[in-house]
Amino acid sequence: MRHLWRSAYSLPDIPAAASQAALAPCPQTPGLEDATQGGSLTIISDIRADVATSGAGARAGTAAGPGIVRIGLIGCGAIAQVAHLPAVLSSPQVELAAISDLDASRLQYLRRRYRLGPIAFRDYRDVVGRVDAVILALPNHLHAPVGVELLSRGIHVLCEKPLALTRQECEQLCQAARSTASVLAVGFVARFFPSTELTKQLLESRFLGELQSFDYEFGSPGGWSPLSGYNLARSTCGGGVLVVSGSHVLDQMIYLFGDVDVTSHADDCRGGIEANCRTCFAATVDGRPLRGRVVLSKTHQLPNRVQIVGERGTLDVRGSQTRSVTFLPSGSPLRHEITAAALTPASAEPDCFQLQLHDFVNAIRTGAAPRVDGEQATRSVVLTERCYAIATTLEEPWCEATLERLAHAGPYPPPDTAAPRPPALASAS
Repeated sequence: MRHLWRSAYSLPDIPAAASQAALAPCPQTPGLEDATQGGSLTIISDIRADVATSGAGARAGTAAGPGIVRIGLIGCGAIAQVAHLPAVLSSPQVELAAISDLDASRLQYLRRRYRLGPIAFRDYRDVVGRVDAVILALPNHLHAPVGVELLSRGIHVLCEKPLALTRQECEQLCQAARSTASVLAVGFVARFFPSTELTKQLLESRFLGELQSFDYEFGSPGGWSPLSGYNLARSTCGGGVLVVSGSHVLDQMIYLFGDVDVTSHADDCRGGIEANCRTCFAATVDGRPLRGRVVLSKTHQLPNRVQIVGERGTLDVRGSQTRSVTFLPSGSPLRHEITAAALTPASAEPDCFQLQLHDFVNAIRTGAAPRVDGEQATRSVVLTERCYAIATTLEEPWCEATLERLAHAGPYPPPDTAAPRPPALASAS
């Protein structure tokens, strides 16, 4: 960290040769172009070498322990097809032993596409006895009942986020895992981004000095579309954008800042599920109060980044920055892209879903805790419940003004039944 500090704050003092080695030029990252910032983007490559590989996760081909873990995939919707299935099929640490989905045509399609054997089942209970572990990628409201049943039978579970709809359901899952000494891991894949671990290390080293605020903004028109459409109802999803997009944000916020409380939450649910929300949070870091804001949207584009402001500058991490963070020193026009010195080249690194899978496998083999276990994942669900408990209506002047005008417009007059009808066209003779 000492060399990093000198690189960030004493650029003119670095000898030319050392400067070329320590501050290698980097292409401009998409979304970071800003003529008002000036300066150039640089890589500061002296962060601890274990950022990319810290934690229990193992890379492909390097797992310890004998045997291959038999994996079942429960729920074959969009996230399973796009992320989990490719991760399983390309991993030498696991064998795809079963897939399950209620949609028979979807199972048939996957069997043809990936040339799978007779391992497809419409009833998830049929995978019992065929698998050691499952990836649970069902709609949110099914996580608890299906997960509890499988864990109670001694089957390890990697559950997609969020862990469940309520704190009570989360606790049931955790208890089922404890009762059979089974592994319960939760799919917060952003925890496996090198940029997440790098941000954590920078904050713990007080790289920014005293923290002053944090700000998350993530949004896009539309966005992720599950094949089942379960995210369109609170009964099956648990909420709107706060659950669908915000689960990752809340988990990362807790991971970086510790215990976090909600001070205000406003959304546009109006009796349904919210597409937009604004939430304020409070935390205590190093004995000092820290406040932050989260803005999420499924209707319009937002910067898709987190900014953490400290007395020495700002860390800016864009959604596309999974391997680095950007540092903006206070009072300087320069920007520096910070990465780990020993970061594996992107072309040689497994994707984060496979890193997550290998972390799960390592927990099964060694008894170590997965990077995100059930207890950790419960905290973000509890935070979500608190947000909804104090929710107020998000101000939407364009909506309120229209409703008010309609309310004062009064009933429309009935059609004038006595009005003469237009004459009928004369028939041709």
